[in-house]
Amino acid sequence: MVRPLRILEKALKQVQQKYAANGDYVYANDQLKSIRQDLMCIRTVFTVKVYETNARIAIERSDREEYNQCQSQLKLLYTEVPNCPNRYEFTAYRLLYYISVANTIDQTTLLSELDAAAREDECIAFALRVREAWALGNFVRLFRLYEKAPRMTSYVMDLFIERERKAALNAYLKSYRPSIPVSVLSKKVGLSEQKAVEWLATFGISVSTGANIDCRLHCNAVG
Repeated sequence: MVRPLRILEKALKQVQQKYAANGDYVYANDQLKSIRQDLMCIRTVFTVKVYETNARIAIERSDREEYNQCQSQLKLLYTEVPNCPNRYEFTAYRLLYYISVANTIDQTTLLSELDAAAREDECIAFALRVREAWALGNFVRLFRLYEKAPRMTSYVMDLFIERERKAALNAYLKSYRPSIPVSVLSKKVGLSEQKAVEWLATFGISVSTGANIDCRLHCNAVG
């Protein structure tokens, strides 16, 4: 039996309040799925709100699969429901998601759909700068952008930032010969020097702050 709208609105509010209080993602996600089920044939602003809420919680918890399901539905809903205030924000997240799966075809399609107003939006403008840095292999700029990510864009970037950091390390180990200072590398991969030392250790590269990395010895450290 499908619950009436007033009951669904109350249910959504309760889910949001409980999640804010205890952070129980499994419970929140299950409840939001149940609400979505009742809204299967309904295309309203409330439906959009439910999917946006679910998407935010999913990406906050790095649940790629659930987030992608929500964003796929939002893509359709935004074409059917007018005047959705968060449309540009989630369009930006979608572009960043396409970067995370290296889907250049969908990236190109999305870019062709952006009008001037969309490109002026804070989140979309940011996502466009990220895409440009990623496409050019400009790691330094990519990590600098990550540090200044607006709204929830950093959560979506978390889906691919470690992959890009590994790619950057691999590139620098091969291009800097015979060595590269940890202080230089840390800035290039967007980490503090101490964090960089800890991160490098996960690849079997044992160095200390202020030291140099032997690029010839470790050029194949990143698989």
